[in-house]
Amino acid sequence: MAAGYAPDLNPTEALWSQTKYSDMANFVPNDTLDLEVEVTFDLETTQGDQKMLKSFFHAAELSI
Repeated sequence: MAAGYAPDLNPTEALWSQTKYSDMANFVPNDTLDLEVEVTFDLETTQGDQKMLKSFFHAAELSI
């Protein structure tokens, strides 16, 4: 039996949402390499923001 999936409880979903809809909202890549570079840059920038990362867990109502 397959387990259910609850994206609201997954902090990674909040990270991807932030990356797609905020950090890259108006980004139009020229090719897949351009997209990869931008995604990597945005994720590495977020990685350095501990307050934001903790907010993803808080929004998911998970204890750290």
